[in-house]
Amino acid sequence: MNIMAIMIFLMLGFIIAAVLMCYYIYSLVLIDAKSRGIKNPKFWSLIAAGGQRGEGLLLYLFSRRKTTSSMSSAEIEQVGGLKRKIYCVMAVFLFLFLLAVLLIFQSA
Repeated sequence: MNIMAIMIFLMLGFIIAAVLMCYYIYSLVLIDAKSRGIKNPKFWSLIAAGGQRGEGLLLYLFSRRKTTSSMSSAEIEQVGGLKRKIYCVMAVFLFLFLLAVLLIFQSA
């Protein structure tokens, strides 16, 4: 298997991980916004999940400062599970990045 094919598989891995990360952040913000009683929670979830540099998430975090959360124990468990999934996706990103760097320096 040549290096180009491996790099294509790495790019597919990055794309899948990015889609999963967006979905998990969307779900996390949706649960949080509903528990805080924020108007249009789906809109805020889309804003927070979109953007490449996290500006939507920062905007959401600034807008929710004045509210208090009233999460049930089931929602707290869901949030904990989503956070663990986000950590796993971040670990996959790191692994794929290190593998890509290794392949680039090995081929040079």
